[in-house]
Amino acid sequence: MERDDPAVEVNINFTNEETNNNIEILEVKRQTSYSEDIHYLLIETKLKSSTWSLQGTPNSSSRITVRATYLYGSRGGFRSGQFISEMGGELNYSRRSVKLTNGSVMIDSSMRGLHVGTYLFHKIVSWAKQFDPSFTVVPISVISGDAEGANKDRRNKLYTNSGIRFIWDGAEGMGGQSDPTLKISELIPYANWPNITRNHDMSALDKIWRDFSTLKEKSRGLRASKRYYRREYETITSRLRAIAGFLNFPGYILCILLGLAIGKALGWYQGF
Repeated sequence: MERDDPAVEVNINFTNEETNNNIEILEVKRQTSYSEDIHYLLIETKLKSSTWSLQGTPNSSSRITVRATYLYGSRGGFRSGQFISEMGGELNYSRRSVKLTNGSVMIDSSMRGLHVGTYLFHKIVSWAKQFDPSFTVVPISVISGDAEGANKDRRNKLYTNSGIRFIWDGAEGMGGQSDPTLKISELIPYANWPNITRNHDMSALDKIWRDFSTLKEKSRGLRASKRYYRREYETITSRLRAIAGFLNFPGYILCILLGLAIGKALGWYQGF
């Protein structure tokens, strides 16, 4: 005998989904006793939010991703398109909580100490402050392996300046977890980056393209110069061979060696 179980109806109604993307360029200065280095970073901020109802109960979620990519700089050691950092956060409305990390809050070692991490994390905290202040902050874990040298102070200041307090497992400041009772209301959108300038007018891109055009012109000039010296080398070699044809065998060998020496010298000078 068959029995028909009553159907269970789950009513999910998506009402809205929105994605916003924003880009900006940062000018980052590194001041030393001898020089001032300038670097440009592309900052991409992606916001995605959704609202829906489940069985008549309203729900919502929101995510933020902030990514930093190297564009251009005054010194070597970097390459265009180099990944610098990515941070993220997520709101969980049903759990009344917000995450301030996407699993990692790391900056490429080449950019540490230049307030880039502070700038990116400020965007995450500012985003979180728009939500219910009573929502809790999902605990952030830090490990003692990352607390070496100056990185320990940089890492801990990044969090404590933003109002995040920790419960340490052992020695203070080494490894532990943020206080699970921390509320959004206690967060501080800490903003301090004296060496960073926002380029909202994209003037940095204009400078990059101008420098790139200059570099292309120099490259074309170098290739033309290289072809010139190669033709000169081939002409000199052919002339020496013609002269050697009227000489005895030792003289022939001497002219050939002379031609090779001249070619090597020109090649060293032009790099081919």
